[in-house]
Amino acid sequence: MTAARSRIKTGKASLIGGIAVGIATMVLWVAVTRDLGFSGGAALALGVAVSVGLATWIRVADL
Repeated sequence: MTAARSRIKTGKASLIGGIAVGIATMVLWVAVTRDLGFSGGAALALGVAVSVGLATWIRVADL
């Protein structure tokens, strides 16, 4: 007899939480960079990378 494989079921809350954290991070990133005087595509691209990274981390960490 073989043991049945169990699969981890991800919840909808982690998906929604990850998206919310990503959006909030991007909004705060834009606000802080504008106040500090940084502008341009490089600052925006770095903000998108940080936001996506945090959103993915929240999604995966909630498993």
